[in-house]
Amino acid sequence: MRKFVPLLALAAAACATSQPQAPRGAPELGVEFTWTGVAPCTDVSPRIIVRDAPAATRRFRVELVDVDSVMSRHGGGEVEAAPGGVIPAGALKAYRGPCPSQQAVEYEMRVWAIDGAGRVLAQGRERQTFTPGQLRRPSRSNQR
Repeated sequence: MRKFVPLLALAAAACATSQPQAPRGAPELGVEFTWTGVAPCTDVSPRIIVRDAPAATRRFRVELVDVDSVMSRHGGGEVEAAPGGVIPAGALKAYRGPCPSQQAVEYEMRVWAIDGAGRVLAQGRERQTFTPGQLRRPSRSNQR
């Protein structure tokens, strides 16, 4: 039994992902995306619009999370911060889209603004419900 305890601790640490944190008092990013036209179980990320990014922003880090399941992270990635804050559809290479069974599932798109030195300048998020066969607009937006 003692042999398994370190293995369990190691496995738990590998499953946990550290979330970058913006400094206290940092501005909040506006995040907007839509499920319209997004097929279930796709690896093509939706178009994302990021507003109010600080001037020093060089990259955006993005992650999609199933908020109804503790271990359900859907990946994302980092992209160069384009003028206007638009992240084009399909830009996130490590993205796995929503793949719910028959019921609606709430997802949260998390975005961090990163400077040239890799520091987090700001963060934001938007929650939306994905329903197979029926796509809906956001249920909650920019919540922490």
